[in-house]
Amino acid sequence: MDSNFTFINGEYIPFSQSSVHVSDLIIQRGYAVFDFFLVRDRDPRFLSFHLDRFIHSAELLGLGLSFSKEELSEIVAQLVAKNDIQNSSVKIILTGGSSTDDFTLSTDKSTLILINKPFEVKWPDAWKNGASLITAKYQREVPEAKTINYIRSVSLSQKLAESGAAEVLYTDRNWVRECSRSNVFYVKDNCVYTPKSKILAGVTRKRILQLKGYYIQETDFKIEDLLSADEVFITSTTKGVLPIVKIDSKIISNGKIGVITNGIKKEIEQ
Repeated sequence: MDSNFTFINGEYIPFSQSSVHVSDLIIQRGYAVFDFFLVRDRDPRFLSFHLDRFIHSAELLGLGLSFSKEELSEIVAQLVAKNDIQNSSVKIILTGGSSTDDFTLSTDKSTLILINKPFEVKWPDAWKNGASLITAKYQREVPEAKTINYIRSVSLSQKLAESGAAEVLYTDRNWVRECSRSNVFYVKDNCVYTPKSKILAGVTRKRILQLKGYYIQETDFKIEDLLSADEVFITSTTKGVLPIVKIDSKIISNGKIGVITNGIKKEIEQ
């Protein structure tokens, strides 16, 4: 990893030498957005979708991005070529930049960072047998932006590990929102539903919404709807389509992976 290159504000720098100034708002206030995508056989997967979301996140936080989408694509291509890793990940970050008073945002001083490192998708038994979720009451700030604020998620990481669950499901006054790093779907009477508002619109979620042959609706729903579902699954870049058979202590339906979940899973993994 130390021999890999990282991109920071126009320069390709060895990973071991990469850094940002302590006055940067990413350090002083945790003010930054990011996106994350996989590179398979040196080919960035669904890059256009991820860059669109990254640019949108930057706009929502008022961050100045001095690179166009086309320029970002070229930076990704050059970084992947320099590191020459067959299967990897890229994390692209835009920070609040240096601030003279450690608080005021300057739209022309943002720091752009790209980190490329080896990454292999692991396929545990949960993909075959179904996984579980634990719930927590939480609503992310600026939920439509992919910010680096993962305080709630990180604080629950030990509880998550102890539970053996795959993810934490966030609820807001009983409204289902999203998981800490995934979107959530449920199936009822052959119809597929996913939350519409106060969420981060995932790239895998977007691909599912474009599938033909399924009735899929974006609509807000409550935890009771999810617990009484015929099928539940979550989606993300790294998890793909992950079937969920248990939420807290409640078994979903018959505790087995459903037909519609399996069908969507197979289409997305093609």
